[in-house]
Amino acid sequence: MKSEKLNYDINNLDLAAEFILNNSVYDMILFKAELGVGKTTLIKEICKKIGTIDNVVSPTFPILNLYKSKNNLIYHMDLYRVENLKDLNELGFFDIIEQKNWIFIEWPNNFEKVFNKNHTLIEIKLENDNSRTITLTQNEII
Repeated sequence: MKSEKLNYDINNLDLAAEFILNNSVYDMILFKAELGVGKTTLIKEICKKIGTIDNVVSPTFPILNLYKSKNNLIYHMDLYRVENLKDLNELGFFDIIEQKNWIFIEWPNNFEKVFNKNHTLIEIKLENDNSRTITLTQNEII
């Protein structure tokens, strides 16, 4: 798997969002990073670039947020508090990933083996207070 990297400043989120949209082959994008590094903030910028007029907020408590853009829906999930496959299924996860819409998933760590759809993995690393590094990897499921 080939990975691409980008260093960005948090004051230049549009650069990071463009990098992800221009380099993601798939419409399901998984976001891995430590707590507080800016996953939701980056997803908010990506949604803005896609054209949503909805207010993009963290799905930590509702677990799943749905936004609309001009051409399709955007599913935004936070799996941090999801404990098992039964809970994931009750969210409608397996139906959602079969659709042709944008799907952004924060905290996919506990469920990586169930992502049986091609997806892009975004890993965000904190470099210092204002700087981050994104590693973007395409994951093709054979």
